[in-house]
Amino acid sequence: MRIKKVFNNNVLLAEQAGHEVVLIGKGLGFQKKTGDTVDEQLVTKTYAPTQDNWIANFQALMADIEPEYFELASQIIVLAEKQLQTTFNGYLLISLTDHIHFAVYRQQHQMDIKNEILWEIKRIYHQEYQVGRQALTLIKNQFDEQLPEDEAGFIAMKFVENSLADSNPDQTLAMTKLINDVLNIVKYQLSLTMSDDSLSLQRFLVHLRFFAERLTLKKDDRSQGEDDEFLYQHVSQKYPRAFDCVQKIVAFIEKTAQQPVSLNEQVYLTMHIQRILNEAS
Repeated sequence: MRIKKVFNNNVLLAEQAGHEVVLIGKGLGFQKKTGDTVDEQLVTKTYAPTQDNWIANFQALMADIEPEYFELASQIIVLAEKQLQTTFNGYLLISLTDHIHFAVYRQQHQMDIKNEILWEIKRIYHQEYQVGRQALTLIKNQFDEQLPEDEAGFIAMKFVENSLADSNPDQTLAMTKLINDVLNIVKYQLSLTMSDDSLSLQRFLVHLRFFAERLTLKKDDRSQGEDDEFLYQHVSQKYPRAFDCVQKIVAFIEKTAQQPVSLNEQVYLTMHIQRILNEAS
């Protein structure tokens, strides 16, 4: 790879197989100039965007924001990808850098913004929130600014938004509200106190995230099968308490989202809720 532009000692624009890429790594640009060969052993993260305007957006933001913010955002992304076992697209670098820069600015100028859904984020996106908390520590170490807990929630939602295909912040917020409403129905219908550390609850949350994504993005549920009617009747008789709770959820979703809930989905919801009941007993 050849260097096309040196932004600072740790951030480069390079050319790889005829395409522009952004490279981040400690000392990567030290005493380097355009045309030099990249020391690939120093590269910790490569951003090879497929969108035509990504590089232009990156360079425009780089003109307004110190490179240290990009380096820190990239460090947080690497941490998040490892802990969440996922891969984010290149736009997270741009959006996360911009967010962190503005968050530090707000903190320095005492411009607090409350995260109105912080409790829901901590409950529903527990792993992402924990990475968000680690991000606050990294920000404190880098810029000597202790951001409030609300920011851990905002950063967590950046991970959630990026991991959902074809979604936007409004849809992610709608999904979060839907999941929280379903959890509340389960809690009050069954008079349960659910621990965040419950394995059954965590499995239920994973299922709810995919379920809410299908509903919010109006994706077809193609999992319906010939055996669904039999399973539906079976679980309704075997697990009546969990099944009755699911019927409350179905009625709520059909009323608020104006979408049907398949028999297959009702079977899965019933089984998940029954596991929660078994764990609580």
